[in-house]
Amino acid sequence: MSNELAFQYWFLQNEDICYGKKQKLIEYFYNSFNIYTASKNELVASMLFTETEAELFIKNRSLYQVDKAYERFCQSPFSFITTEDPGYPKKLANIYDNPYGLFYNGNLPSFNHCIAIVGARRCSAYGKKLAFELGNRLAKEGFTIISGMARGIDTHSHRGAIEASGKTVAVLGCGCDVIYPPENHLIYEEIVQNGAVMSEYQMGSSPIAQNFPRRNRIVSALSDIVIVIEAREKSGSLITADLALDQGKDIYVVPGRIGDSLSEGCNRLISQGAGIIYNVDAFINEILERYGKVNQKRTVVNQRLNISKEEKKILSLFDYYPKSLSTIMEQTNIDYLNLLSVVYSLEKQGLIEEVFKNNYVKFS
Repeated sequence: MSNELAFQYWFLQNEDICYGKKQKLIEYFYNSFNIYTASKNELVASMLFTETEAELFIKNRSLYQVDKAYERFCQSPFSFITTEDPGYPKKLANIYDNPYGLFYNGNLPSFNHCIAIVGARRCSAYGKKLAFELGNRLAKEGFTIISGMARGIDTHSHRGAIEASGKTVAVLGCGCDVIYPPENHLIYEEIVQNGAVMSEYQMGSSPIAQNFPRRNRIVSALSDIVIVIEAREKSGSLITADLALDQGKDIYVVPGRIGDSLSEGCNRLISQGAGIIYNVDAFINEILERYGKVNQKRTVVNQRLNISKEEKKILSLFDYYPKSLSTIMEQTNIDYLNLLSVVYSLEKQGLIEEVFKNNYVKFS
């Protein structure tokens, strides 16, 4: 005999019924088991089905092998949670078109103290650095970092949380078993070990364009605060920010230079009243004052650099905007081959990054 989870899995997989209708059916019938066993007259009486729709629903329902489908799913590394489960994130319960259920891989956190970090896929080295630093610092303080595992800002915010041994959750615009972008297969596994990868979409769903704006309502809903780092005038990050405002969440942005396309979206949000992150330490202190100390057992990391005096000198000349080796040579008396050796060492240690030929930025 099928258990209640098997019926939840059946209802979660059912794509003949839209989200809104699923929730109304749950409200009327109380659970997925009652929906599965409901007669044609009962379905029509709910006023959620016409007679024709009820007949088709019952026909498709009879073809579905509840036990076998659920058993196959249980053999996979994935899990799911639905609104019938007390553990379903309460932050999603009242949002527009809330999903009946979510597939996930990993361990879902409590979602009590969550901060979303979003931004441009084609971001600058400066944006990468800030995304990593904010993800890292906030995770150390006990906040769960929410993002979408996209290229650019998303990826570096996840990396920052992982480096801090903190919790992070990726909300995908495709199935949980589809790694997108494909080069993120390693960070996908790291996120699973440090939190969860989750999706409202069916297993195997492709990362089509229309999925991403839709998934952003989940990113914003799960978060208490949304941070935007580098966003163009028309971007998914601004969609997330708009959704967050509708949901009553606080928005903070990193300001950018006037005229820079990556700054247009952020600067517009500032003009509309968003909070400004002008200093990372000040921002962290402000958040801690509001929420108190989330992580009472904060891990203190020794960040002293084990590099030579010459390396420190060269490192100090780099900035968060690209600087060429010829410019560095003009500022020092070091010969070219020796400079290359020092730059290679700094790059290997992850302290600088080559953004294009012979042009580097500081990344520490």
